[in-house]
Amino acid sequence: MKVHLIDVDPNERRLLTYTFIAHAVSDAWHILYPSLLFLIAVDYENLFFLAVLANVVIASRALAGVLAGIISDRYNARILYAAFAILSAAGSFMAAAPWGPVGLAAGLFVLGVGTGIYHPVGLAAIGRNIRQKAPALGIHEMGGLVGLGILPIAIVSIGVRFGWEWGFVLAGFLSLIPLVTLFLAPKEFDHPPKAESRQTVSLKEVVRLFTQKKVMGIYLTAAFLETSQMGFTTFLTLAIADIGGFGERTFLQISITALYLSFTILIGSPGSLLGGRLGDKFSPVKVLTVLSLVPIPFLILMGMTTGALWLALAAVIRFPFTAMSPLVNTMIAQQLPGNTQGKAYAISYGLGPIIAALVALLAGVIAEAHGVEWVFPLMAVFLIPASLSALLMLGSSKEERIANKEAAATASQGSD
Repeated sequence: MKVHLIDVDPNERRLLTYTFIAHAVSDAWHILYPSLLFLIAVDYENLFFLAVLANVVIASRALAGVLAGIISDRYNARILYAAFAILSAAGSFMAAAPWGPVGLAAGLFVLGVGTGIYHPVGLAAIGRNIRQKAPALGIHEMGGLVGLGILPIAIVSIGVRFGWEWGFVLAGFLSLIPLVTLFLAPKEFDHPPKAESRQTVSLKEVVRLFTQKKVMGIYLTAAFLETSQMGFTTFLTLAIADIGGFGERTFLQISITALYLSFTILIGSPGSLLGGRLGDKFSPVKVLTVLSLVPIPFLILMGMTTGALWLALAAVIRFPFTAMSPLVNTMIAQQLPGNTQGKAYAISYGLGPIIAALVALLAGVIAEAHGVEWVFPLMAVFLIPASLSALLMLGSSKEERIANKEAAATASQGSD
C-alpha cells in the first residue's frame, strides 16, 4: 500500500501497512455476529437472547482490550498481534461447531477476546511511532472500513447458501491473515521507544494523568459515541433484511443484504480520511463537537421510515460516524505521553464497549417488544451527552490557553 496522504519513512509505512491489514480483519469481526444475525435468528428466534449473545462478544472484547493495552506498554506487541489472529480464528471455528447455544456463546466469547486484543495495541503503536498522527489514524480507520465493507459480503453469502455456521468457518481462516502478514510489522516498533520504556510511571502519576479534566472528557465522549455506533451496528444487518426488505434474497449467489451492508460501510469510508485531515488542520475537539450532532436527526428518522428511504438514511449516517473515530484517537495520542498510550487506548476501548454492552441488552428488549426500527432513535439519545462532553472539553481547552498565556506573561515579567 503506497501512502500519498502522509509523509512517512519506510518503517512508518510498514507499520501503517500492517495495521491497515490487521484493522481490516479486526473491524470486520466486530460485525461478524451482527452480519450473520438475520440467519442465526431463524434458529434462535428470541431477540433478547440474541442481544445477550451480542453482549458476550462486546464484553469479552472490552476486557481483552483493556488487558492488551496495559500489557503493550511494557511487552512485545508482536506476540499480541499473533494472539489476536489465533484467538479470533479459534473463536470463529468454535462458534461454527454443532454445540448448540452454549457452544455458540463460548465461541463468541473467544472471538471477542481475540478481536479485542488488536485495537489498543495497534493504536498505541501508531500513536508512539508515526509522526503525523491524525492522518495516520485516518488511514488506519480506513483499513477497518475496507474490512467492514468487503469481508462480510463473502461471509454472509456463504451463510445464506450453506448455513450461518459456514460463515464462521470462513471467518476462522480469514482471521489468520494478520498472522501470515506479521512480517510486515517492523521489529523496531515492537516495544515502546527505548527512552520511554526506561521511564517508570508511578501509580500516582498514572492517576494524575488519567484524571485530568480534558482526558476524562475525551473518555466520556468516546464512551457515548461508541455506545451509539455499536448499537447502530449490532442491529443494522437484521434491519436491512427486515425494514429494508432484502431478506435472504441473492444476486449472482451473493446476499443482497450483505451487499447493501457493505455499500453503507464503503460509502461512509471517506469520512475517516476527512476526519483525519480535519483533525490535522483544525482543533479535533471542535470538529468532533459538530460531527457528534449530525447523526441525531438521521437516527430519529430511521425509526419512522421503511423501504428505500430507510436504506438511504442507513448509508448517509455512516459518513459522520466514521469521521469521528480518528478524531478521538488523535486527541488521546496528543494528550497523553507515549509510555502510557497502551493504557490510554485500553481505557478508551474498554469503557465504551462496557456501556454499549448494557445498551445492547436494552436495545434487544426494545426490538423484541416494539420492533427493531426503534433501536435507532434510542442510539440518537447517546449522542446528546457525547456532544455536551465535547463542548465541556472546548471550555477546558480555553481555560488551559488562558492559564498558559498568564504563565508566559508572568515568566516574561520575571525575566525583565
